[in-house]
Amino acid sequence: MASVAHTQYAAKLKDFTLPRYGEIPRIELYMDQLLGYLEETLEPLYPDSEKIITSSMVNNYVKQGVLAAARSKKYTRSHIAYLIVICTLKQTFSIAEIEKLIASQIASFETDIAYDYYCDAFEDAVKALFGGTGESPCGLTGSSGQGDFERDLVKASTAAVAYTLYIKASLQAIEQSATS
Repeated sequence: MASVAHTQYAAKLKDFTLPRYGEIPRIELYMDQLLGYLEETLEPLYPDSEKIITSSMVNNYVKQGVLAAARSKKYTRSHIAYLIVICTLKQTFSIAEIEKLIASQIASFETDIAYDYYCDAFEDAVKALFGGTGESPCGLTGSSGQGDFERDLVKASTAAVAYTLYIKASLQAIEQSATS
């Protein structure tokens, strides 16, 4: 029987972390630097055959209003944070859905706080499925306090992405078991 835990993909995800807002480069990046940074940061989330990000994708996110336009062809820390969130969520959600999820968070929290919370929730969800503990991603609060709805959206969306990654790892395990 195939096992997700023994795939190369799962091994890469087990200890995966996203950079926190304060760890994202302070200097503004040109497009090629931006793409290189995102590809290096997000590589463990994507099978080799999938393209993580291209300049056309970035330009489309700007045209669709999901990402602010670059200033003097340079991308700021905020741009990078948005793109990390977009690139992780796009595996499961449409760009229109991602825009709504981001807008909900930014309406309630400063970008750095919202982004760092997203990173924590994303890592918790991925570790729950790939950490070998047999856990499921953490539950929703279901409370009606200030910010609870937005926090629940982040937990639910990151859990959905973690389950998508789990399915990809499962398919890889099936392929490996079929060729063994």
